[in-house]
Amino acid sequence: MPIMKGVFFSWLVLFCSPGFAQVRHATLTGSLVMQTGEVFPYKLVLTDSGNVVKGYSYTYKEPEETKTAIRGMLDKHMRTLSFKEKDIVYSHTVQTKAYMCLVNASLEYVQDGSRKALKGSITSREADNTSCTPGEIIFKDDKELQDLFSSHEAFDTVITMKKKVKEPVGEAAPVTVETLVEEKVTAGVEKLYEWHSDTVVIDVWDGGTVDGDRITIQFNGKPVLTSYSLVKEKKQLRLPIAGVGVNTILIMAENEGYDPPNTASMLLTDGATRYSILAYNKKGNASLIKIKRVK
Repeated sequence: MPIMKGVFFSWLVLFCSPGFAQVRHATLTGSLVMQTGEVFPYKLVLTDSGNVVKGYSYTYKEPEETKTAIRGMLDKHMRTLSFKEKDIVYSHTVQTKAYMCLVNASLEYVQDGSRKALKGSITSREADNTSCTPGEIIFKDDKELQDLFSSHEAFDTVITMKKKVKEPVGEAAPVTVETLVEEKVTAGVEKLYEWHSDTVVIDVWDGGTVDGDRITIQFNGKPVLTSYSLVKEKKQLRLPIAGVGVNTILIMAENEGYDPPNTASMLLTDGATRYSILAYNKKGNASLIKIKRVK
């Protein structure tokens, strides 16, 4: 490829978005405890891209296991994992007193006796709303859990190499590198940024699977975007700030689409400074961002 003098082409490497994400792999081995008193081996084999996980669950003991595709969300800060079994890849006949269905699990990292465990109850229903036997999933392997919740901050970095033009002949053109660390906000987790310009520029889009997520954004208590369906293309808002003090941006989850939870990728721009944010919530919950105008 010929080199064009004075021109550097932009390359964007995104380590926290689908298609460009640095993917990590994790395995969790534990138990599925049914209300009938039965206990079955239960394993998750996951890929973790940002805070979105997908992979497979394995129920029962080989070679009679059932393999199911799953998708969910991992919150390393809150130490929670939620996921849904979506489709059965293959299954075998197993004798059980429980009425087994695809599960929907919400797990928390909590004290369980003398050690820590990732555990939580499961809910499941058939398509016709028939109830299935309730139960609980428990993972206790310390190394597996430490690997799952390790921060790996290098994977949460966005690096942008910007274009430089009309550089003097004979001089090396400098490369501007801007590093953005993606912040994750959800109900109960707020972010506060000092703001220097008189305008908040917000770009919002669905950075994951476009699954019909709808959000409402309020600025200082007033709606500026109502029940908006997120798509791949960025929607931009320009919000003026008057005076100094704290301003609030509230991102409300109107639904959870067909792939819970509700997730909204956002880029907040303060002059030459940018902040990458992922807001994720269950239906009816909201993320809160505060910006403090300074002189």
